Amino acid sequence: MEKEKITIIGAGLVGSMLAVRLCQLGYEVEIFERRSDIRKEGLIGGRSINLALSNRGIRSLKMIGMKTVVDEHAIKMRGRMRN
Repeated sequence: MEKEKITIIGAGLVGSMLAVRLCQLGYEVEIFERRSDIRKEGLIGGRSINLALSNRGIRSLKMIGMKTVVDEHAIKMRGRMRN
């Protein structure tokens, strides 16, 4: 049986996670992203790749089997501060 093909426009955090999950479920996924691959082009000025994970993000990482890998590189935040 031929895999159903799904196209995702935008490979940000959500688009990339969705693509991984759909592949795990057996779909063929094609992703289109306007920005170049930072692994090949280097960082683009003004763009930050720092992020904080919410419970929703942590659950999503668990769902795709990546939480342990991310935890190896994460810095725990014990609380949040506001000015």
